[in-house]
Parts: sequence; C-alpha cells; structure tokens
Amino acid sequence: MRSLTVKLTLAFLAVAFISVGMVGFLANRATQMQFGSYLEQNPWLERMGPGMAMHMQRMMLQMFGPPERRFLARVNRAIWLSALASGILATVLGILLTRQLTAPLRELAAAARRIGRGELHERVSVYADDELGDVAQAFNAMAAALDRQEEIRRQLLADIAHELGTPLAVLQGNLEGMLDGVIEPTAERLASLHTHVGLLTRLVKDLRDLSLAQAGQLTLHPEPLDLASAVQEVVEVVRPRAEEKGITLVTSSLESIPPVMADRHRLAQVLHNLLDNAMRHTPQGGTVEVTARREGRMVRVSVRDTGSGIPPEDLPHVFDRFYRVDRSRARATGGTGLGLAVVKHVVEASGGQVSVESTVGRGSTFSFTLPIA
Repeated sequence: MRSLTVKLTLAFLAVAFISVGMVGFLANRATQMQFGSYLEQNPWLERMGPGMAMHMQRMMLQMFGPPERRFLARVNRAIWLSALASGILATVLGILLTRQLTAPLRELAAAARRIGRGELHERVSVYADDELGDVAQAFNAMAAALDRQEEIRRQLLADIAHELGTPLAVLQGNLEGMLDGVIEPTAERLASLHTHVGLLTRLVKDLRDLSLAQAGQLTLHPEPLDLASAVQEVVEVVRPRAEEKGITLVTSSLESIPPVMADRHRLAQVLHNLLDNAMRHTPQGGTVEVTARREGRMVRVSVRDTGSGIPPEDLPHVFDRFYRVDRSRARATGGTGLGLAVVKHVVEASGGQVSVESTVGRGSTFSFTLPIA
C-alpha cells in the first residue's frame, strides 16, 4: 500500500464500483416505478373508482404471466450487465489514468536518485502546463543551480591550486637554488621572495574572508562611523604607493556626509581593496578619487579612476571570484582576483550594495552604499 499507483488505482475502483452500483440500483427501482405508473395511468382504469382501480391493478400484477416476468427480468439483467461493463471500463481507464499521472513522479524520483549519485546534468521532461509540470520545472531549475554550484566549486579549487602554485613554485625554485649554491641570496632576491610570501598571505586571508561571508558567518561589529575620517585613514595608508606610481590620490565631498553604520575594520578593508584595484589599472600621471554623497537613508561611496576601463562584456563578472579582465597583468602586479569579490560580500553583509560603471579608455567608478547611522 506504499505505492501511490496502487492507492490511486484502488481509489478509482472504489469510486467507480460505488457509482455504478448506485446507478444500477436506481435504474432498477426506476423501471419498477415506471411500470407501476404505466398501469396506474391506463385510461380505462382511470374511469373506474379509486378502490376499483387499485383492485384491478393488483389483479393485473398477479396475472403477470411468463412473458411479462421474462421481460422484467431481461430489463433488470440489461441494467446490471451495463453496470458491470461500465465498472470494468472505469477500472481500465482508472489504471491507465493512474499510470499516466504517476509516470512523471516515477521519472522525477529516478532523476533525483541519479542527482544524488552526482549526475548533476540530469533533467526531467515537462509533460504539461499543470502542477506536475511546475514540479518538473522546479526540479530542473534546482538541478541546474546545483550543476552551476558544482562547476563553480571545481573552478574555485582549480583557481586556488593555480594561484597558490605560482608563488609556491617561485619560492621553492629560489630556495632550492640558494640551498644548492646556484643562486646567491642577495637582498633583492630575498625581497622578491618576501613579496611572494605576502601574496600568499593575502590570498589565504581573502579566501577565508570570502568563505565566511558566503556562509553568513563573517564577523561584523557595526557602529556609527565618521565616514570622512575613516576614508582619510585608508587614503593616507595607500598614498605612498600611489606617489611611487605617479598617481594622484584625492578625496572630495566627504565633510557633509552624516555618520554611517559600519564595521571600521571591514570598511577599511573594502576601501583598501577598491583603491588597490584602481591604482593597479591606472597609469602613471592618472588620478584616483574617492567621493561620497547621500541617497535617502544610504550613503554612496565611489572610487573613480582614470585607468584603462573595463570592456562591457566583462562588467557583469568583475565581482566574481578570481575573475580578471587582464589576467597576466593582474598576476604580475600582485592581484589575487579576490579583492572585488570580498568587497561585494562584505558590503552586502553590511546592508549595502555594490555597482560599477566603466568606459574603455576613460576609467572606471566602483561604488558601494552603507546605511546612515
């Protein structure tokens, strides 16, 4: 009785036989009543008195001979045979209809088992535009989402292995050369190794922050912050590197902004990542500007650069993990491909949104919003 097919079939049979039985019983009773009514409505009986008419009717019923009784028996037998044939037909149709109704469910169950075994490309057919069709479409959407997540996971593992492998290979090769005496451990070479160690440290830290943010476990301590002072602190930290590259770093429109509700450490992390990204893509003599403006109950902070810009086809992906518009250049300048992804998740965890506008050859503007305290 655990099978839905058996349950539906028995339900169809019960309804069919109860309905047919009731029809047969009512038809039999109706025949007898109509026959009696016919006798009562004979004209020559109506011309008699009520007592005489009833007496004559009883006499006629008692005088039924074999032909009349065989006629009534044939009528009753025809009624019950029709009822039996209708019951059999209802049974066959019920079984076929049940199998047709449960076929998509059986296919859905088989596909779910295959997905459970890791066959995430599995999909089911959508037979009709009804509730079962809605379930099939929802199942296909779920399977497609799982397939995308698995592809992202595989790509993430491959990207992590690649990103870790490059600096580790450099470190290993140089250290082995120094141990063998082939490479002299000069200050320049040690400084280069230190740079690769810093890249590895930043990559691991970004991966940890990103995984915590995606799991909803990123620790935030929001408090009312003076946005102007918070931005200025980060700007002063990165200013020496901007001057070294010949980039002008400026701030504007920050003094009139009300306090925002944010985590000071995470806000500094977001600004540092955006400024680092802007300076990486801005040539010597360019400008990076940090501005802010109020938008209702939110404050929008923007980091604008006069760099190379981002092609339109790359704009939807700039906040993806390990996505680089120019992979070789980003790796050569120390980018991990995670900074903007961390920015997106930290800002969203803080109750804001991120956006980007860019024109190739004219620069880009990365913006994020924060709630007013």
